[in-house]
Amino acid sequence: MAESLITPDGPTLLDGVSVLELDNLDVFGYNAANSYIIPELIDVSRFHAALAKTLTFFPLYAARVSCAENGGVPWKLTLPPQGMPVTVSESDEAEIVPIEAIVQRPLRFLPPLNPRKIVLDPTTPLAAILLTKFPRLGVTSIGITRWHPLGSDYVASRFIRALSRSYQGVSIDEPTPVYKAARTYLLAPDRTCLEGIDTFALETYYPASAIHPQLDPSHPPNVRLDFRLSAIQMQQLRTAIHALGGPNADFVTPQDCLVALVATATNAADPSNPQIHTIDTILDVRGVGEIPAELSFNGFIFAPTDRIAPTHANDYYAYAAGVRKSIMRAREPHFLAALADLQAERAASATEHGEIMDLASPPGHMVCNSTLRLDKMMRRDIHFGHPGKTRSYVGTVPFVRHLKLARPNPLVSADGSSWTDRLDVTEVTLYFKPPVRERFIEEINERVRALKVEGTVEWIN
Repeated sequence: MAESLITPDGPTLLDGVSVLELDNLDVFGYNAANSYIIPELIDVSRFHAALAKTLTFFPLYAARVSCAENGGVPWKLTLPPQGMPVTVSESDEAEIVPIEAIVQRPLRFLPPLNPRKIVLDPTTPLAAILLTKFPRLGVTSIGITRWHPLGSDYVASRFIRALSRSYQGVSIDEPTPVYKAARTYLLAPDRTCLEGIDTFALETYYPASAIHPQLDPSHPPNVRLDFRLSAIQMQQLRTAIHALGGPNADFVTPQDCLVALVATATNAADPSNPQIHTIDTILDVRGVGEIPAELSFNGFIFAPTDRIAPTHANDYYAYAAGVRKSIMRAREPHFLAALADLQAERAASATEHGEIMDLASPPGHMVCNSTLRLDKMMRRDIHFGHPGKTRSYVGTVPFVRHLKLARPNPLVSADGSSWTDRLDVTEVTLYFKPPVRERFIEEINERVRALKVEGTVEWIN
């Protein structure tokens, strides 16, 4: 393996800035990772040059961080950029990933980064790239691991899109990033807005040094399950659930209806747990009120529903409407200001105690983590010179009732001459306790038929 430390090839957008203090809203002790499989053995020198140019727009990817004692806040990003490591390796494997789904756990061919070490060691990089060449296949994996406070999936997609364009030798053509915290654009918080709201997801943390209760190695591990619905099936699902809500129900979206289907099927498949009464949507706040779309850092909050009390086991509309209303409410500036302030306060307190946010869903809750809009907006542009032929993979957390929605990778024809884009297909990734998995499959199949959704569900594994 050969490693290089890449720095910006000229003045950056943060030239003259020595310290950026992270807002407590963005204090998030996790890494995130993506891998892009391109159908060529990458030109390493050309890639290094493309990354150096990209870092002039996104210098924080090459920055470092300092913190208060024992990892406490404030977390401060220190500049100028010291460099982003790129490691080049070679593999003689003939298979890259075990399945064709976009969500992988674990995701191979990614550079290791320890989020705790990033905070405690001011020399540790905040992001790294591992280029893995596969000579037998004629492809390269571009694996990127980043410290989550650098930005949400939206920011990461913008970075990778810029890197893709630079590698092709075309102008980066990205809107200028805004390096400010979301809370600087919000109203003064009024916590009375949150009275009666279940804010459990915002406030739940656990010790960073502890094994998560859902991942206790002395118990059977959670098992993964993936399925897909076509665009036609998604619209038919929405039509059926819309009809249950009457003439004023057209504000629910296909995604809301899919979440409702998963929630009701989970309730039926897992009677040992309380029914799901709160759905927490991970919501990107860019574009809300005065918050600019070009905002960097995380910029997300959990949008919790009011307590959902379905009138019977198949009350899909109660869930779909609850999810949509929670998202609409969380985009209202007064409510968002209170929600963001609470999340920031709890994050700072947890960090001081060495805790990290708990992304698992406890009994009665479900988290929805979606990248559907990102896929549609950006994925076609992230191809490193091979439009329609680049596959992408992202990791997910193996927690029960953590719902990940994405788009499957393109398919190559049997003769290898053409590729088919599948951005009109929705992929669902879930984890369950082993006894629940088979019952959930039965519930989804039966419910899709009962809702008169044509065709069958495509089960992946």
